[in-house]
Amino acid sequence: MNLQRKIPPPSGPDATVEDVCRAMAEILGEGVDVHRCLAAQALGRLGTPMGVEPLTEALLDEDSDVRTDAAEALSKLADSRAGAQLLENLLGDPCTEVKLAAIDTLAKLNDKAVIPWLRRIVRGRDVEIAWDEDEFYDSGWDDWVDVQIRAVQALATLNAGESVPDIVEAMRDENAQDMTEAAFKALARMGKPGIDALAAFLGEESPRLRRRAAAALAGSDDENASQPLSRALADPAASVRMAAMGALAARKPEDGRLVTLFDDSDAAVRSEAVRLLGRFHRRRLPALLRDEDVAVQLAALAEIPEIPDDETLLEELRVKTDQGPPALAAATAKALGAKGPQHALNDIAALATNTGRPVEIRLGALQGLAESADEAAVQSLIDAMDDDARPLRLEAMSALARIAGKDPVWPNPAGTALLSALSDERDPADKDTPPVEARSAEPADPEAGPETASEDDDGRFPTSTVAAILDHEPDATTDGALRMPGEGIELTPVDMERLALARNIKGKKRMALTQNVKRHDDVRRFAARVLGDVRRPEVASALAAVLNDRDSELCLAAADSLARIAEHLEPLPAEVGSALMAAARSAKSALKLLLIRALAAVEDEGVGDLLRALLRDEDSFSRIEAVHALRKRGQAGPEVEALLLDPNPTVRLSAAEAVAAAGGREAIDRILDFAFSFEGYHGVQAARLLRRLNAAEASGRLIDVLRDPGQMRTWSVAIEALAELNDTRQWPVASAAAGARQ
Repeated sequence: MNLQRKIPPPSGPDATVEDVCRAMAEILGEGVDVHRCLAAQALGRLGTPMGVEPLTEALLDEDSDVRTDAAEALSKLADSRAGAQLLENLLGDPCTEVKLAAIDTLAKLNDKAVIPWLRRIVRGRDVEIAWDEDEFYDSGWDDWVDVQIRAVQALATLNAGESVPDIVEAMRDENAQDMTEAAFKALARMGKPGIDALAAFLGEESPRLRRRAAAALAGSDDENASQPLSRALADPAASVRMAAMGALAARKPEDGRLVTLFDDSDAAVRSEAVRLLGRFHRRRLPALLRDEDVAVQLAALAEIPEIPDDETLLEELRVKTDQGPPALAAATAKALGAKGPQHALNDIAALATNTGRPVEIRLGALQGLAESADEAAVQSLIDAMDDDARPLRLEAMSALARIAGKDPVWPNPAGTALLSALSDERDPADKDTPPVEARSAEPADPEAGPETASEDDDGRFPTSTVAAILDHEPDATTDGALRMPGEGIELTPVDMERLALARNIKGKKRMALTQNVKRHDDVRRFAARVLGDVRRPEVASALAAVLNDRDSELCLAAADSLARIAEHLEPLPAEVGSALMAAARSAKSALKLLLIRALAAVEDEGVGDLLRALLRDEDSFSRIEAVHALRKRGQAGPEVEALLLDPNPTVRLSAAEAVAAAGGREAIDRILDFAFSFEGYHGVQAARLLRRLNAAEASGRLIDVLRDPGQMRTWSVAIEALAELNDTRQWPVASAAAGARQ
């Protein structure tokens, strides 16, 4: 049952963090177990030293969950006053979570007294330490393995070099868990003893161990790691060299030892070196374009900022576009168009329009032209809008939208071409041609098969075992092999019935791999889609003009673009607002959502009335968008407040955000009531909104709730809300309406 209630007016002054802390400490000492757990968590989030004493006392609570929450809260506070009790819990408390939190906190406190005990934990399940013996039998998991890993990490934090032999011995225990990854990272933080231990692992036969040791050494800034790291960079295994390079490049890309990897004997290492380090060694990239391995060339093409005007190199690259593998040819064409000298654009433009070349290569050329944004390149992109290959059409139109949106001059050729495509002013050659049939996942054409195929083969293959049986025609070879009589086998009535049923089995459904759509319609739809990146009033008007088109896909694309334009262009032209309102009154759900978003940027007085009417729409998404639009327009009134009781939780939250955005005393009252409605479902979210309004006043009124024993049923909501209101991390508030649009 929903809990609808009214929070009473404040009975005292606004509450401070100290007031909240005292209230939580009182509940932690005297409340029921559920409230004690929540109070312990809240004290950890408050981050005040006042919470240390009550949390330390809670480490002796009879409830293991309370002890766990108290220990985790103390790990956030990291106060030395709790050190002694945490050490006692580590040794004597059987709860695993308490031990883990105690280890973390003691390591943060740099408490050296815990080191001997941590070493004993690393070595094994010490009998002098209390463990939960029942957990293994109940869950099948030994909690010691979790504590062991945490102990290793804590020893590294404490820089306990004397524990390195214990860690190494634990790693080499064949009957224990594999802790090498965590242990290697810990050893790298433990000074010379840890570095020496990692260096010893570089002599292991296992490349996996050498690889992990190399990565740990490369991630350490300890000067003792320098010499063994050089060994790792020259390791016989390419995977080890690559691991060392990756970790060192992330930490210190200017390290001179990395340069030698550009000439590594392994192509995978060279290509990775280019990817990681190419931007820091740009002078080496032109030479790497001549590398014998395709992957290295591709990496160099991606990293090189500019292809030099070297005719010998340019000719080599032209050869790659003509004779290289498709992926390399495409990447080369793209790089020449985007990064090559001006005179190379003519070759790339010719390649982009050459229908005799593979689509992949032409697409690369087109992408290069798009990045150059040269006047001639723009014309080539415009020409590609009518290409037979759909990928080229879409790439060209996307590029034109980017160019048109960035060009400060309006109108410009790129934008004009897209508007012409949208408004159907162009006269494409295929306007009346039938659509290309979508390809389906059919078996390969037998004519493309082996030359031994039968001449009278009709090209049909059975699509199932049953079909193969039914279509079988005996021949001398199979009859002899199967010893079947020439006249066949006589079928019984039961056989005949089963075969009849088999023929009625529906075949597998085949999905089309491409859209079955006319090129002309495809161009219009995609023009509508990409024009949303061109934020001009004229574009908005052109998009509004097609909202009533018979092509529903075109209408959706136009509405989506109008919604995107409305985010940046306010107000929209008057004729656009009229078209949006007319379309929204009769639109179906998907289209209606987009139209409502765009209406938020329309100044027409009738928009407010339309949006308020949509607050009663049966579709919850429409109600959410209507609330968001009214909030953006500053018109969130009583109709929006009424949605705080909407059946849909996302609608309720979006309404609460709108109410909070309006501000004022009434907003605090409404959001406090909202926090306790629906059994506190939105308590934490409401607290985040209250933090924007007046955290101190809201905290005082929530503390009043905790002082009333008659409202104990709602204390959980109040405690969590107080923790959120006064959280030192101050998380931002996520928008419900934004989440609904994702």
